[in-house]
Amino acid sequence: MEAVKRASYSLMAQYDVSVAVSDDDIVCTLSPANKASPMDTAERDFRREVVDQDLRISIEQRTEAYRDTILGLAFSRTGLQDG
Repeated sequence: MEAVKRASYSLMAQYDVSVAVSDDDIVCTLSPANKASPMDTAERDFRREVVDQDLRISIEQRTEAYRDTILGLAFSRTGLQDG
């Protein structure tokens, strides 16, 4: 569901996305956000964006410990943590 939300947000300039969840299904309905939105590629664009966002979430989860370590080290050298 998180990837669907992120994809919806990413494409909101082009498409209005309505999301409905029932049981194990997520149903998304796309409509044009403006007259210039190409609806002939809307489904393809949305599916690609969901896959992209899902991969980003996976990478975030796998690299979280490294990111936290790097940020902790960076802030420990600034003196900002010394009250």
